[in-house]
Amino acid sequence: MDKAIKEIIIPFLRNEKFKGSYPHFRREKNGQLNLLTLQFSLYSPQFVVEISNCPVNGMTTSYGKELKPAQCRSHYMNWENRLRVGSLKSGTDFWYDFDKQPIFSNVFDKRAKEVLKNWEEAENWWNDNPYLQNGKNNS
Repeated sequence: MDKAIKEIIIPFLRNEKFKGSYPHFRREKNGQLNLLTLQFSLYSPQFVVEISNCPVNGMTTSYGKELKPAQCRSHYMNWENRLRVGSLKSGTDFWYDFDKQPIFSNVFDKRAKEVLKNWEEAENWWNDNPYLQNGKNNS
């Protein structure tokens, strides 16, 4: 799965102007940072693409640590301020499962390409859900 992510998803992210290194990426767009993290399950052959927004100048974690933009991660955000890409389309907490393999198919490439098929969901969410702190838009 790592190979498919590095060959399919990461070049796509670079083309979309994301910076950072695997598994954490960020880009500045519309006055905020769009954050994206790829995370593998500890218990099954699955991964999730989690996204969120934060201020372009960085953020303060819930435990008070000041982070520069390059240190910001989706998992530092509250649950209500992030999305797992594919969840809106599927109506559930969405994970990309790469366990079940048809004999004549590369499930790894298929799952990586599925992330790209769900990309519009991510872009719409980033645009419609600006970073909020204390109920105010700080972007």
